[in-house]
Amino acid sequence: MANACGRPKTEARHEWAERWLSSSRLSSYLDLCDGNIDRALELHEWNLMLGRVLMGDIAHFELALRNAYDQVLTERFQGDEHWLFDASSPVTRPIMRNSKAKKLRDVNMVNRRAINDARGRAHDPANPDQVIAGLMLGFWAHMTDRSRERDLWIPYLHAAWPAGTDRAKLNLKLESINKLRNRVAHNERLFNPGPNGHSPMGIDSDMLSLFKALSPLAYESLHGNEKKTTVERFLENHPAPVGVRL
Repeated sequence: MANACGRPKTEARHEWAERWLSSSRLSSYLDLCDGNIDRALELHEWNLMLGRVLMGDIAHFELALRNAYDQVLTERFQGDEHWLFDASSPVTRPIMRNSKAKKLRDVNMVNRRAINDARGRAHDPANPDQVIAGLMLGFWAHMTDRSRERDLWIPYLHAAWPAGTDRAKLNLKLESINKLRNRVAHNERLFNPGPNGHSPMGIDSDMLSLFKALSPLAYESLHGNEKKTTVERFLENHPAPVGVRL
């Protein structure tokens, strides 16, 4: 069937979809849909719906993570200023470590930049609550990496988690959650992860478990005794299209 100008609807739909999504992004959906533009656009919308579901869990978890870390650091750090602003804080003071290239680098330099950026965006840059609210998930996720184990994990952050929590395994999960969060935020494809990719179903399961460990009462209020993850419940109402893996 042609439109008023005599052009086939399919051709016209392909044209505006390519302008909207870009040819490279659209092609990744077309490849999974045997070139069918209608199915490709439906798959794109399904992917966006999945992202909205995941972003809800990510928001709940991020709030629990940053507030748990703030509470532990506030209680344990003995400085003249809030741990965000004190030059002697383990989050801001220089911590020198060897890079993979065997060169000394200050692993907290990125923290100081992130804090300064958040202060610049805050209505009141002296208010730690406003600055904390402006820090990205990556800031909190990287607090548990190996380079900060001695300065942050052992004296402070381990207390936010159940006894016996393995820092290295926790850090891998936090990195995966942050990567997934960035993919959702940038409207990237979330399904069919590669060999080294990150399964949104698996990450959501990890994220809910970590949320429960950090804030069991909040978790219970939001999820009750539900045995299925948020993604699993989403798939019950919106089954994955043919060829899609999570």
